[in-house]
Amino acid sequence: MDKLLHLDLNLDKHLDATLVIECPVCGHEITHHFRSLEPDSVLVCSQCQHSVTVSEADLERAEALYQAMLRDGEQ
Repeated sequence: MDKLLHLDLNLDKHLDATLVIECPVCGHEITHHFRSLEPDSVLVCSQCQHSVTVSEADLERAEALYQAMLRDGEQ
């Protein structure tokens, strides 16, 4: 089983999400527009050049987080 990525989402005023992933090597934050990612997308850390693969499970976790953020924002 792959190690889970440390991830978070940032929402802008239009509720567009940016995925924020902590580089597992150096801890630098890697950001990418959430909706443009597909399973097995590879992001490269701009600090250490480590390649990070975003799995389908990672995207599912991010989607669940996104839906929870939208629900919390409606309250």
